[in-house]
Amino acid sequence: MTVREYMSRSVVTVTPSTNIAEIASTLNKHGIYGVPVVDAEGRLLGTVSHDELMGVFIPHYLSMLDELAFVGDMAAIEARTMSSIEPSLFVAEDVMRTNPIKVTPDTSLMKVAALLINKKLGFLPVVDEQNRVVGVVSRSDVTNAFTGIRRAEER
Repeated sequence: MTVREYMSRSVVTVTPSTNIAEIASTLNKHGIYGVPVVDAEGRLLGTVSHDELMGVFIPHYLSMLDELAFVGDMAAIEARTMSSIEPSLFVAEDVMRTNPIKVTPDTSLMKVAALLINKKLGFLPVVDEQNRVVGVVSRSDVTNAFTGIRRAEER
């Protein structure tokens, strides 16, 4: 089984100048975990996922803590953080994961599964020989492949 058989070919992408409010809206609208960031020719520059977006809003020192039970007033911290951040000021280029792990259409799904699990990723961009994004493969694509479920558009 290869990526080519199970990848999503209808790829939602963003540009480096797309602001994070638009990216969040796009993720929500399409029900996806993340998007490739591409240049004008569709070449992969990076990826942005919910993790990178949350990183903008959650102060770094709080993200390092496993449990926040000792914090008495999380609402005050949340309000202060949210009021100090203007989502439209941050763009994909500011938060994207550069040099993302990527695969080709001929990559085996077993390798993809190992990468997704071991690197704690939600999706991988699929690129051609010119590094142009031709698809994405997600955890659900791999799960569907292993359980014999085909995507709705393939039924």
